[in-house]
Amino acid sequence: MKVKYTSFFIVLSIFALVASGCGSRDTTTMAEQNIEKVVAVNTAKVAKTTVESVVTLNGKVKPIQEINIIPKMGGKVSAVHFDVGQQVNEQDVLFVLDDEDMRLQVEQAEAALKVAKAGLAKAEGGATEQHLSQLRASVLTAETNYNDAKLNYDRMKQLFETGAVAQQAFEGAGSQLKIAEEQHRSAKTALELTENKINPENAAAAQAQVQQAQAAYNVAKSKLDHTVITSPITGIVAANNVDVGELVGSSGVAMSVIDISSVTVDVDVPENMINKIRLNDKVNVHISAAEGQSLEGKIITVSPSADAKTQSYPVKIEMVNEKGLLKGGMFAEVKLNADKAEDAVAVPLKAVINEDGKHIVYVVNGDKAEKRECELGFVDEQYAQVISGLAEDETVIIKGQHYVQDGSKVVIVNQ
Repeated sequence: MKVKYTSFFIVLSIFALVASGCGSRDTTTMAEQNIEKVVAVNTAKVAKTTVESVVTLNGKVKPIQEINIIPKMGGKVSAVHFDVGQQVNEQDVLFVLDDEDMRLQVEQAEAALKVAKAGLAKAEGGATEQHLSQLRASVLTAETNYNDAKLNYDRMKQLFETGAVAQQAFEGAGSQLKIAEEQHRSAKTALELTENKINPENAAAAQAQVQQAQAAYNVAKSKLDHTVITSPITGIVAANNVDVGELVGSSGVAMSVIDISSVTVDVDVPENMINKIRLNDKVNVHISAAEGQSLEGKIITVSPSADAKTQSYPVKIEMVNEKGLLKGGMFAEVKLNADKAEDAVAVPLKAVINEDGKHIVYVVNGDKAEKRECELGFVDEQYAQVISGLAEDETVIIKGQHYVQDGSKVVIVNQ
């Protein structure tokens, strides 16, 4: 019996202890519910400022200049002086083609040119001049013979008329005069033909041969020059598709050289914004891959007509790439100021909460948070223009607003 009573009292004691613990927990929970929760927040004043409406457009970074090097003639590569990533200056030799055949052609054309020039010199002087001298001497001789025959004929005529000579002798003198006259005429004709026709024709033909030989030489020399391929700009080798010993053609890109001292970004501007931007306007460009920097760009081209496919206007923006952080192909966000409101009542943008399509701001009223729905106007990266719902100098929550409700008790702990 003692054992039974002892067991009963032990069970009863345990039940009392459990009941006592439960009663204590319920009391604590009720006490906690009676303590109102206080949220620590950071605040800012509603104030007047200039708010600019910003539109973000996407584009990709491009080098300010990109040149594809295509040889003007095919051949075997004999030397390559630069590779991808290396800096080159304008007129630096990038690679060289085998030039043995071209050199032989130049030598052959040069020899032909010398022969043509010698022919021209001969036509304009030399043997031709000697021939003219001979013809002039023949004319003088024929003229002297003619004059002698004329004197002899006149003398014989006088003697014949006085009967001093026979008719046969007189007629012989007349025949000699006719022969001398004909010889004189022939000599003069030969000289005139040579001076007026034959010599100019020979000189013209010789001059044409020189011009033809000169053209052939120029073509051969140009081909020889084309075996040395140089860089047209100062920049960096972006692509190299040639190796020593490889055959290259005149249709494929052998190398690419880019200038990234400055870069450009192409964006498509919608119709409602195109008349709000101008050449040389400064714009903000954000490039995440370039250490997340926001850079200043300048509008350098604005297309006067819309793209047929996108119905937007292509605009090009240039940026200086002093540190070389910008690379071709990087993603860029261009922020254009579409419009602005000056002296506008504005609230810090981080105070605004989007809730079911509505703009919500929490205002500190005493030690309570008051929920307000606002109508906003222009919005930029820092501020939102308030059309209605807030007044100047009101205090809004900019940190901690996601942890309060309408009527929540708050304490301001601005840092």
